[in-house]
Amino acid sequence: MWVNSPEEILSGYIDALNAEQEPEKHRGTAATPEMEKLLATVRLMRTLREPALPAPGYPLRLAGAVASKMQKSSQPALNEPEKQPHKRISGSSRRRWLLPSVAALAAGLLLCAVLLSWTGLFKRDVVYAMERSVAQLHNYHGVLEIRTTNAAGREWMNRRVEIWSEGNKYAVRQNDGTLTVNNGERKWQVLPQSKEVVLLPLLPDPVRNGFDLRDEARRAIQYPHTVIGPETVAGRQTTKIKISPPGGRTYYLWIDNQTSLPIQLQTAMQNALQTTYTFVSFEPDTRIDPQIFAYRLPEGYKLVEKDPGQLVSTVGEAAAISRITPLLPKEAPARIFAFKDRIVLDYGDTTIVESAAKGPFEPAPGAALGAAAGGPLEVWQERLRWRQDGLEIQVEGQRRTELASQIATGLTLPDTGKNPVNKAQVKVPVDMEIARNSQQQVDRGSSPWQLDPLQVALTFVNLKVSPEGIKGEPEIPASSFKLVANNGVEAVVAVAGGPVKRVYLQRLVRQDETGIWSVVGYDPR
Repeated sequence: MWVNSPEEILSGYIDALNAEQEPEKHRGTAATPEMEKLLATVRLMRTLREPALPAPGYPLRLAGAVASKMQKSSQPALNEPEKQPHKRISGSSRRRWLLPSVAALAAGLLLCAVLLSWTGLFKRDVVYAMERSVAQLHNYHGVLEIRTTNAAGREWMNRRVEIWSEGNKYAVRQNDGTLTVNNGERKWQVLPQSKEVVLLPLLPDPVRNGFDLRDEARRAIQYPHTVIGPETVAGRQTTKIKISPPGGRTYYLWIDNQTSLPIQLQTAMQNALQTTYTFVSFEPDTRIDPQIFAYRLPEGYKLVEKDPGQLVSTVGEAAAISRITPLLPKEAPARIFAFKDRIVLDYGDTTIVESAAKGPFEPAPGAALGAAAGGPLEVWQERLRWRQDGLEIQVEGQRRTELASQIATGLTLPDTGKNPVNKAQVKVPVDMEIARNSQQQVDRGSSPWQLDPLQVALTFVNLKVSPEGIKGEPEIPASSFKLVANNGVEAVVAVAGGPVKRVYLQRLVRQDETGIWSVVGYDPR
């Protein structure tokens, strides 16, 4: 028997339904006919999935109608005395027939409040449906696009990856053909450029792609969330959810209405950067060739085995094994792995690798440049890399900026708003039709040197020296060129000798790591 207050009854009943339970089996039937009618209405609404309201004000009218109907159901008792005008109605009798009416009105208003708040039954149903769909998902194949937006609203694509996922097995293919596979027993990486297969330790396993469906479903259930409304994403009808982690920053998730699976994630703005992960193609519960997860060494490839490392309990143990003293963030890692020459701090969605610095620091070709610990900071896709106190530190994953800031002094990400190319003394006009044709050639695998600003600058300067063409070794060698600025869209290269002192470049066709560089200006010596 339901003996709590109407508010407690309704709240508990909704929670039980959302948990796929049968409240009557555990609590009995409602104590009054009015409350039973209210609970019946709640049960009916619970069967509605992704409900669409007929018109503005519908919840208010519905609650009013329910309350009115409940009130009318008690009218015979109210009208009964009027048929007997000579019979006096006592005060206690009035109270008896007034109580059901007041209770019905209160229940109706309570239902109205639940519906108007839109934080109860309907909203939780969308997220619970997602949790169930993710739990029942056997596998999926999709193409994930990762974009970054700065505080000024400028957006560019970081990368696009193809993903195959089945249980705990997955394979991820990058733009350059690099394939990373984890089949639960082994983890390896196929590198087409160097014709190598690199065996990797199973643990720690860095975040697959920054957007794990299981993790997002778990967080959405765990954290407070609000339904924003319908939106179309990559041609799919979705429901946008705002998620507010306690003590954290709000982020957004889009749930596909047809499959109830998350297909887009937008992180919170951190250090003036925001990342959006979108499945532009997504096939759940599809046929995946099992060979994608089968380990094999392709013909002509060389096998490279990596040190598997050890799981340790303390930083002291890790230091004794690796013989390096790591720099630690304020936040403790979930796990620590020690290798012969490096330490790995595992934070689940982010991994920090620290090793002894060797040789000069060389940023990856085309990587954007920031600053950290008084030196350059390499920003490449979802990776930050710099040197500090004799260590080379690499942070990769969703929380890379937050955790890197806890280690590095003066961490500064590239500023795309500075427009360094405006400082060029001599402007170089660019034929956009030629640039677009060059981009298409690079996309087809030809002339990859155009993706490296240093190589583009070297070619430009040496053609200034030898307009008839470069024959043999260039007169101004590669060692004379140094990348001094790169915000991912614009770059500046300093030249130690020859007729040009600085070269200014831009990505004019495509502003991501797949875009070619074009010379737009220079400073004569």
